[in-house]
Amino acid sequence: MAVYSNLSKFNTHIHNICPHCNSEEETIHHLLFSCQFSKDVFQSSLLFIDIPDGINSMQIIQQWLGHVDQGIMLNLVSCILWNMWKTRNDLIFNNTLALVPLCIHKSLQDFKVFDLHHALNYCASVCINQKNAVLWGLPQPFYIKINVDAAYNNGKGVVVVARDSSGNQLGSGAICFDSFSSTVADAKAYAFGIQLARRLHITKIIVEGDAADIPKAIIGNMNKIQWSIRSTVLSIQDRVKEFNEVSFTAVPRDANHIAHDLVQFAISNFINRWWVHDESPNCIMQHLNSIED
Repeated sequence: MAVYSNLSKFNTHIHNICPHCNSEEETIHHLLFSCQFSKDVFQSSLLFIDIPDGINSMQIIQQWLGHVDQGIMLNLVSCILWNMWKTRNDLIFNNTLALVPLCIHKSLQDFKVFDLHHALNYCASVCINQKNAVLWGLPQPFYIKINVDAAYNNGKGVVVVARDSSGNQLGSGAICFDSFSSTVADAKAYAFGIQLARRLHITKIIVEGDAADIPKAIIGNMNKIQWSIRSTVLSIQDRVKEFNEVSFTAVPRDANHIAHDLVQFAISNFINRWWVHDESPNCIMQHLNSIED
């Protein structure tokens, strides 16, 4: 009777969440991909998962299967989906508060069990460099430099600006989001830089920001990465193999003016968008018109 009662309670809860869903499949899709809690978990993990509107759960899974990454994407996201489901069960049956950071933490614990043989070291053949610089400088020919920055106090957001060896802006972007630590926000900034590079279809990139700990985490021992940014770092490493050469550079904040000014502008106006090469935001024009920041 207790089992039947719990099942009835669960089914009633599902119906209340998705009263307009016409089938169990639609309901499950909503719970795992469309509800606000699921969106918050995916946003906090920033796994570069594209879930277009109008496709079903099986099509999403088929996209994950298409990643040539030794199953990293599929297995990591599977751990996240499983813990989303368990978190919701705890909410329904045990009245336990559903917390996004806790859900991500448990997901990464499960994934660590999967990665007993350290399969994540698959990107070691890609040229990845990490270095520190004192001043901002133009990239060498055939390389694109992407400056990144994140703001945590009084609003959260990350921005990226890509420039070539002549100082020309090739593209930029901004996204505002909620985060639970400055470290997570900084990690997302570097991940957002990789995303811009993919949009621009470039192969040799320098991703530069003022958070020195993030480049160290990207090229360091995966077992020593703190859990809060582990999923973001995994996502960056998953995308690194799409480029011929990648460098992660840390500079002082004074040498990262262009990204810093843009992130303040984005947060003040709650801007979420991409800019192409011929429509630079006014707040960074003074930096684009000079050789040095």
